[in-house]
Amino acid sequence: MNKNLEKFLRKRKRAIKGPEKYKNIFEDNIVRITHYIEHGKTQGEEFSNERLPFAPWEKLNIELSGQCKIYENIAQASLVKDSVIDAEHLSYYLNYGYYELAIAHIKQKRCFIRFGVENEGVISPGSVFQLATAFLLHQYDYARQFYRLFENGYMKNWINRSKSHIGDFIILLFDRAKGDNTLKPIVDDFAYQAILDNWNSTDLTKVTAYLNQLCDDQVTQVASPPSKMFFEFDNMNWQFTPYAALMLLTLRAQHGLENPDFDHPGFGNVTSLLLTQPVAPQKDEVLEQLVAKLHEQGFNEKALLA
Repeated sequence: MNKNLEKFLRKRKRAIKGPEKYKNIFEDNIVRITHYIEHGKTQGEEFSNERLPFAPWEKLNIELSGQCKIYENIAQASLVKDSVIDAEHLSYYLNYGYYELAIAHIKQKRCFIRFGVENEGVISPGSVFQLATAFLLHQYDYARQFYRLFENGYMKNWINRSKSHIGDFIILLFDRAKGDNTLKPIVDDFAYQAILDNWNSTDLTKVTAYLNQLCDDQVTQVASPPSKMFFEFDNMNWQFTPYAALMLLTLRAQHGLENPDFDHPGFGNVTSLLLTQPVAPQKDEVLEQLVAKLHEQGFNEKALLA
């Protein structure tokens, strides 16, 4: 066993306790969201500009991203413990992410209208895993909504880049297979071009090699120190779920292609994790109340992104 895999497996074992570490963050975040529901603005909000008025919901940030991280972390801990996809908590993660990224997309569009410049490096690289999750849960309307953000912003450098190419792969795979096939890698020596070109291969030996590459790279990046700048993998989220491999397998299954029975020393049997039925996104009670408040304030993501 190599050192990266050893370190990865040690960190993976500790991931079961991740939700405990998030407990105080969860409670603090509920306070923030409740404040918005009750007062129609974020805590401490004072900024105003009559010439360029900002909608109050444009200030929502940690309130939504925090809930995303909490629910994804619970799902990740369940996967590590039970070797099954925790579809319930991923569905909560997906729905908070839907509103987080819809607001982010609207803000990016408004930034150019207001100031005439692109706001670069402001979308978290971890946001890409929302696209993979939507695909994994067979929620293709959600996936397409997320894709539109990345289609508009990937090549304009809206995303805060890390050294990883895994996020690029997720965006470019969707673009190649389900999108408009217009995006090109914005990184030199893109690591996964061969997988993009052959995602629908019937050669299972080749597909297995691709899956190993994706999973091996994720193991290495999770095990790497922060100085390596794989920063979507240097916190408690997205580390131990093989999102890129699962997205590739799900895409192939959707197209009626045979998949290998793929087992990996870091992630176990990945093929067995695939879901065969759609999982409806769910709102918890807090998000239900928050969305009601957003609608009171005129927020309509479909109209604003049309």
